[in-house]
Amino acid sequence: MRAWWASLIVVFGLLAAGCGSKTEEGTATGGMAAAKPKIAFIVKQPEEPWFQLEWKFAQEAADKNSFELMKIAATSSEEVLPKIDTAASGGAQGLIICTPDVRLGPAIVARAQQRNLKLLTVDDQLVGPDNKPLADVHHLGISARKIGGSLGEALVAEAQKRGWKWDDTALMVITRDELETARERTEGAVEAATSTGFPAAKVYRSPQKT
Repeated sequence: MRAWWASLIVVFGLLAAGCGSKTEEGTATGGMAAAKPKIAFIVKQPEEPWFQLEWKFAQEAADKNSFELMKIAATSSEEVLPKIDTAASGGAQGLIICTPDVRLGPAIVARAQQRNLKLLTVDDQLVGPDNKPLADVHHLGISARKIGGSLGEALVAEAQKRGWKWDDTALMVITRDELETARERTEGAVEAATSTGFPAAKVYRSPQKT
């Protein structure tokens, strides 16, 4: 986790450095103090501790690398594109985003290009119409599959500690397959559990919405 935050700070710094250095009046440098570049950071659940921490460390990056951070919440799909417009209108030159719906990927990319915003996604990777990640969009995230693997190993270890018999034990998987991060996490948990001896036939999955 600590290494991930360090990487985020480095990326913020690099993005800020590439945003240009216009003066206070927006002209080329010519004796006046250069204005700080602005980077907007849009998150889907601003009340959650995870995103509060992301904003906190992003602010530390802003203070260290001399750019201005715009903290913006977009809690629904309908809010995402208008909030991108808000960021651009507020002078942002770069955009970091964790969207509430990764299927908005093509629209987010198009709007960022239209608004001349450099784009970086965090946590959840944008997907295209084929539901595959948009490889051309810069992304910084964690290994959801490895995190899920740790969970699967912990579940099996706890069951064994309690003396549970596999014949009387089942594993219920509740996830959201359209969100790649969630799918990777649960698949990692199932893989780890079954590789340590838990019977695959006792793994039950919740029905997916169509």
